Amino acid sequence: MARKPITDMSAWPSLTLEGNLIAPAMVASIDRRQASDQAEEDYRIRKGLTIREEISTSFRVGQSHFDAFAKLQNPPVETTRRFVRAFLTETFGFDDLVLAEGTLSFLAGERIPIVVVPPSEEKLDRRSQTLSTDRSRSPAFALQDYLNDHNDALWGLVTNGTVLRLMRDNASLTRPAYVEADLAQIFLNEDAASFAVLWSLIHRTRFGAAGAPATDCPLERWRDAGSREGEAARDRLALQVETALQVLGSGFLEANPDLAARLKSGEIDLTEWFNELLRLVYRLIFLMVAEDRSLLHPEVATQDARKLYREGYSLAALRASCVRAATWDKHHDRYEGVKIVFRALAHGQDALGLPALGGLFSDDKLPHLETARLRNRAFMEALYRLSWLFDKTGMTPVNWRAMETEELGSVYESLLELQPQLGGDGKTLIFASEAAEQKGNQRKITGSYYTPDSLVQLLLDTTLDPVLDEREAQAADPAETLL
Repeated sequence: MARKPITDMSAWPSLTLEGNLIAPAMVASIDRRQASDQAEEDYRIRKGLTIREEISTSFRVGQSHFDAFAKLQNPPVETTRRFVRAFLTETFGFDDLVLAEGTLSFLAGERIPIVVVPPSEEKLDRRSQTLSTDRSRSPAFALQDYLNDHNDALWGLVTNGTVLRLMRDNASLTRPAYVEADLAQIFLNEDAASFAVLWSLIHRTRFGAAGAPATDCPLERWRDAGSREGEAARDRLALQVETALQVLGSGFLEANPDLAARLKSGEIDLTEWFNELLRLVYRLIFLMVAEDRSLLHPEVATQDARKLYREGYSLAALRASCVRAATWDKHHDRYEGVKIVFRALAHGQDALGLPALGGLFSDDKLPHLETARLRNRAFMEALYRLSWLFDKTGMTPVNWRAMETEELGSVYESLLELQPQLGGDGKTLIFASEAAEQKGNQRKITGSYYTPDSLVQLLLDTTLDPVLDEREAQAADPAETLL
């Protein structure tokens, strides 16, 4: 509890990490210059300078370019391109930029595509009015389309002069992946920390040498290393979810003696009760995913309702406070507050801007846990276990926003192997260590050898889909809304 979180993206307020382009933990390693390919010669640092000094100099050079550009009133695309060319060349070492045709503005090293639109196109994901060949596409989609269609191009950049985005070849059209930098915020707010990470990520040397295979570059090696670390993190997450289940189960038994007695006597079936615990955890996971992806509220929800939910009822607020030991107290109010959200999602609640989802949130899904009490100590510890991962370097926040289908399914599969048992005192929940070897394990009982997409089918398809469908029906451009 005393160790400080080290890979929260809030350390770099001007950067946004969407999807699994590069794992947050890897970004933190890059920031600390503990990743591969980060020696001074790897960045072609000028003699007599350290990397830190080079970054500091580049910040002032980039700031000078940006300040001059920001003074222009509604600069057209050609003016924006001139700024971007000078900015990338003198700030990030792109000394091999050449003009390109079609939707591209430049190519670097014959394989790094760069798309430029004017600042008037504020959102890179919205339809572009300046891309000459296809105005139905957004700048981001134009770059993604190029990367996907050209085997010799893996990484590229897209910018409107005030926002810059790093992207990679990505087969998924529904789950974008990128690192985005708010250049205006970086330079106007003197956000040197975010700039240092951006410089470390998109310096020309990070894309590999001209003529080398596209995969032979630091960015690709960092992505692969982050993916391997992500697999290890997935295993740790499964253990954290298991611990959360155990904490919740024992907490309910301790706070509800009558429930514990009925379970011990067999009046309540232990397996059925454990399935309730699973549904409770699934609800919490759903809320974290939906909140982090900004998918929980329908478009018609008012700002007052969103604010009331965010400040008074959201799991995000509880997750922010669960790292403080003082919140692990003997009271019962935290779980009672979450039950209000559960009931709102079962029937809908305009005051909180929540839709009626039913399904996982139906009233009959937690027959014993809905009326049970739970001390804050147990609930906040369980939420803590669901929100943070631990390794030898410290604490890493679980990135539910970027959690892929396979990762969610992997966690779900691991839970199916658990065999619940009551401790000798009847007041604790334990899991049989030999569960995977027992013939009666949950997967064999149900005949359920699930694919890794199972959790999404159970959770997201029955709960998030109504939200997505509603948004699609309301949107003027349904595809743009979902993308």
